Amino acid sequence: MTRFTQTVLLILLIFTSQLVVNCSSEKDPIDDIENSTSWMDDLEKSLGTGTKAKLNNWIAKGLDQTKLKETFSKSKDKAALLNNLETAQSIYHQRVYIEDWNNIPGIEKSDYVPNGLANGKNSPWNNPDLDLPAVEAANFVDATATELPAGTKIYRVTGGNPAGGYWTKEIPKSVGDVIGGTAVQPAWNNFSKFYRYEVPQAKTLKVWQGATARQPIATGIINPHLPGKAIQLFIPAAVRDDAFKQLVQEISLPW
Repeated sequence: MTRFTQTVLLILLIFTSQLVVNCSSEKDPIDDIENSTSWMDDLEKSLGTGTKAKLNNWIAKGLDQTKLKETFSKSKDKAALLNNLETAQSIYHQRVYIEDWNNIPGIEKSDYVPNGLANGKNSPWNNPDLDLPAVEAANFVDATATELPAGTKIYRVTGGNPAGGYWTKEIPKSVGDVIGGTAVQPAWNNFSKFYRYEVPQAKTLKVWQGATARQPIATGIINPHLPGKAIQLFIPAAVRDDAFKQLVQEISLPW
């Protein structure tokens, strides 16, 4: 064997060895795909058939896969977490459970400090049924008894009672205006329907009006919180009689 041939063979040997090293160090895309869902397979085994399908369905609807995986990884009661996600009011409520704060609009990433009224307020209408009780006063930074004139339109976003107590005079521009501006915890509301009420001619509507107080985003969580500040209305139950309820109309969501 000539020196030239030996040199060529040595070069080929070095090149081949480098290829082997490179190939062995590169990740197989198939392995990445399998690893990305293996945690779902583990949950399927421990929590029952259908778990993986539920997780994939939530992810398809916008739930963050990384946050979801991290939360299940840290959870000491995975069955309870799965149940919470299944029974959540909305995707925003689900995001509270997985602490996906970047995808909950309207929140403020700082510590919650209560700023609601400490006591209830007596109304000027000489009727205790129209007073602002302490439990409702706590939802206001300030509150003034007022009568809305005929033709005034008020609005309410909810998935529950169309004729509930809390309304606004302004149409919310986004779900963040509801969650943040009027400090509505995602656990309280699924934000799925929009209602309007118009004060009838020759009538007024007795309400309490004022700036919304801060709220925690959920029980036991201090940071982030819901900043409030938007002007809201509280309508006493005595005002929300059958005649009131008949005039509440469902309209299209504004976003």
